[in-house]
Amino acid sequence: MAIPLISNIGFTEVDSAGTLNDKAGTAKSKLPIQFFKLTDNISGNLTLNNDSAHKKIILDTNGNNILNPNGSPLTTNSSTTLELIGSGNVQSTLKTSTATQSSTGHTGSTTFSNSDSSTIVVSNVDTDTTVEKYIDASGNFAYNGSTIDSSGVTTVGGSTPNASTIFGSGSSTQYGINITDGLNAAQYIGDTAVGGSSPVGNGYQLYIAQIPPNTVSQLRMDEYANISIGQYSGSVGGHNRYSGTTNHQLNFSGTRRLWWRYVRSGNDRSLVFTNNLSISCVLSGADPFDGVTVSAGATATSTRTNSTDGSFNITMTISGSDGSSQPFALAVVNSGTGSLDTSGYSGTFSASAL
Repeated sequence: MAIPLISNIGFTEVDSAGTLNDKAGTAKSKLPIQFFKLTDNISGNLTLNNDSAHKKIILDTNGNNILNPNGSPLTTNSSTTLELIGSGNVQSTLKTSTATQSSTGHTGSTTFSNSDSSTIVVSNVDTDTTVEKYIDASGNFAYNGSTIDSSGVTTVGGSTPNASTIFGSGSSTQYGINITDGLNAAQYIGDTAVGGSSPVGNGYQLYIAQIPPNTVSQLRMDEYANISIGQYSGSVGGHNRYSGTTNHQLNFSGTRRLWWRYVRSGNDRSLVFTNNLSISCVLSGADPFDGVTVSAGATATSTRTNSTDGSFNITMTISGSDGSSQPFALAVVNSGTGSLDTSGYSGTFSASAL
């Protein structure tokens, strides 16, 4: 049915999303009184641009809904208040926001859209991945890295990467000792009685990968170590790597507990999500969060152990309604600078979770 023309009043029927000024047309949009009437449900946004000619503006939902799954249902930038009437619902149905990062080497902060600046921060966390072992042995004891790996008991770092082969295997070896992490990584750290605890507190470090084969009877315990002559406190009397063999030897009598450390560092990736919404949200995507509820203003942390992977795919989802039964959304009803008069409106708005 055609809408009758009345002087100074522009009547416009609206059945789709878009800009109301354009729907009215150039001439009609300049009339001082604008009356927009919905004739169908609207999926998307209705925008009203400012026009100094407008003195009164009415939007009648006429029992039809304005629902925007991507943001605000209304954007009025008019300096004249938009009067909203009718019983149709005017709501944002935007419930989710997703942030992704495909680069495994990523670190830094990423802000979710439509989330009140909720963030995911990826950072590197330095870790200690040192491995410590002991072997109970009698008499002089000859060994290389593989001997340490295949014998004795691990007391520190057993769950770190390659812990079971760390002394003898790596991208680079010297005299059968792993030097991937440097010439000082593999260390003999002292001896104790059988049943004794680690002597690491004594601070002794014999850098076993640095000792070349030679023909002397034995080396003092300070040679190729970090101490001075006579400072070794254990029962091992000397050591050497004798010419013609790659094995290193510790010289002692009786039965002693011999201790080694492979000193290295690693890193974890820490992913910390901060929820800046006014309500809780649920994180999904399984990269790294899946079904994790985060309260308003709270954080959720996921740590990737011994990893440099900073990639993620995270969706934050909201649900529920406020105390007035208005469903929560990740957008305001009106995203413009203008104001709304809802005194004649009987429908239901969405409630911003921002």
